[in-house]
Amino acid sequence: MRALGTGNREAAMPGTAITVRVPATSANLGAGFDCLGLALDMFASVTVTFCEAEQPPTEDVGEKMVLSAVRHAYQRLGKPVPGGVRARYQVAIPLGRGLGASAVARVAGVLAVNELERGVFDEQALLDLVSELEGHGDNACPALFGGLQVCVQGADGHYVRAASRFPADAHIALLIPEHSMPTKEARKALPESYSKADTVHNIGRAALFVAAMASGRMELLAEATDDRVHQRQRAALFPPLFDIFAAARRAGAYAAWLSGAGSSVAAICPEEPARAVANAMLAASKAAGYDGRALVTRIAKEGATVSRVELVDA
Repeated sequence: MRALGTGNREAAMPGTAITVRVPATSANLGAGFDCLGLALDMFASVTVTFCEAEQPPTEDVGEKMVLSAVRHAYQRLGKPVPGGVRARYQVAIPLGRGLGASAVARVAGVLAVNELERGVFDEQALLDLVSELEGHGDNACPALFGGLQVCVQGADGHYVRAASRFPADAHIALLIPEHSMPTKEARKALPESYSKADTVHNIGRAALFVAAMASGRMELLAEATDDRVHQRQRAALFPPLFDIFAAARRAGAYAAWLSGAGSSVAAICPEEPARAVANAMLAASKAAGYDGRALVTRIAKEGATVSRVELVDA
């Protein structure tokens, strides 16, 4: 299995199917709005096939995002897109749930082009391409590189990242509601400006989150995830949000947060109570009339990889 950016060293040919394995992600992590994210040990496989024959249009939203990323990558190269491109989006990660499904699609499209074009993009270019498509790097960065990541856009327009250590035994309990919270709608709930007090509050707690994870000071995470920028505002779209947070902590979680723009909720916890934490969040959600499902996973150390390249009849 090749890691991202290595490229296929054989000549590219029509009828080439490239399968990319990409992790789901959880972003914001409480107070780290648009800059903190982690990869989840839940991987999707996306296959992009490049061929000579023109392909029929797709109505699948995920596949459309893959193909849009392919076009964006070729635009950056200044080259035409191959005559026919299709995508097969075999993803158990639902859209509009705050688990990085759009980043999965976009990472897959860009990495497939990079593989076909023999590793033309380096890691910086890959990060820039996917983050541009996403609008920020909090999901794109951990989807590409795995682990816990801090990612910001520099003054020169390029995205800058730093990976943080995290406890290897940390588990992530997830509540995945049936209802979606599309990112565009969730962003409409946010104000145009914030007070100095709220800004300072979040800056400190985002920094505390990274330091707590790196040092294993898990008892600090409840304070580190106390957010004033987006979670209170988005609770209007998901009223039981803070009751779900409280249920997770009572069941043994260190902390809980709205994953990305929602609607999923993530809780970080030790291994032993992880299942109880997931079930407690689901029970709190159902009690408020919101059904869903709960599961337990971990932070994925590995990011996206090209898992298979094969010649196919197109």
